[in-house]
Amino acid sequence: MEIEIIRPNTVKICWESPEKHKNQHHSWKTGLYRFDTSLSLMSKRPNYEQIVAAALEVFKQYDTAITLRQLYYRLVAKLLIPNTINSYKRLSRIMVRAREQEDVPVNCLEDRSRRILGRGDTGYDSAEDYLKQKLSGLQDSWKNFSMPMWEDQPVYLLISLEKDALSRLVSRVGNKYSVRTFPTRGYPSFSYVQTMANYMQTRLDGKPTIVLYFGDFDPSGVDIERDLEDRLGRYGATDFNVKRIALTAEQINQHNLPPMPVKRSDARAESFLAEHGDKSVELDALDPNLLQKTVEKAIRGNINVRRWNARVRKIEELQSWIKVKLEDIEKVIDDEIEALEDA
Repeated sequence: MEIEIIRPNTVKICWESPEKHKNQHHSWKTGLYRFDTSLSLMSKRPNYEQIVAAALEVFKQYDTAITLRQLYYRLVAKLLIPNTINSYKRLSRIMVRAREQEDVPVNCLEDRSRRILGRGDTGYDSAEDYLKQKLSGLQDSWKNFSMPMWEDQPVYLLISLEKDALSRLVSRVGNKYSVRTFPTRGYPSFSYVQTMANYMQTRLDGKPTIVLYFGDFDPSGVDIERDLEDRLGRYGATDFNVKRIALTAEQINQHNLPPMPVKRSDARAESFLAEHGDKSVELDALDPNLLQKTVEKAIRGNINVRRWNARVRKIEELQSWIKVKLEDIEKVIDDEIEALEDA
């Protein structure tokens, strides 16, 4: 028997028929079969070394720590491990061992579900030390001067992200273009949607707004888009629309992302199955570089470039003016510090 993977959830199986032709050669029959990608294709599950090697390849694609959940879905997308609870728990145990043995960087994964509170025992050695540190920050503070970039743009933008685990990746691009990111962590709460609606009406002045939505391609991920648009309107937001940017069926096919069976336990499964079929994909499965490019393309598609560049030039002019003024202030403060040290 010969098995060939045609696409992520389809294989071609050729098997030898027991019947022989007159020339004594065996005949071969071929069939295409769909399979459940939650089941591993390997006769043996991947060992510790294989999982660590694959994890290291994933870590190389990120410039920050990721969550265990992100790593899990990337390995599922590679068809290395099955999409099961036991598989997730096993990966967790392997990553603990790998970090303890330093087979992977100890800071490659982060836990966002637990917070450290309090600032601890902090302070300065002396008043002079405090002034020097503040002066050092003041010297370069002109670089932080900015102006609202979207005031003279045709619309305002904000990003709604289903996955908190991807918030750093997405917000890094959003911050570059002065676009705020709202990670909803699934269906957002009443308070969270109300905060979004208030932000759109007060901080964005009720200006036409596009909410760029990024979520899973599954029953809940698709329905969150509808739910968010409905509740934003009911909670006071006006003149806006929610636009799905990712994940879409077209992106799944274009980037050959392996689909998983739809969870029948999801109350929205029936309608999703009727419209999209028995396939679902987590947003986490998308390559991080590709995700960031997708975010940037969606933002840039709503920018009036001429107005944007004019605002950038204005900011640079004012930064130069501020830098000169700070240099004058610096001289005065230096004199004061010297007098304090001589006293």
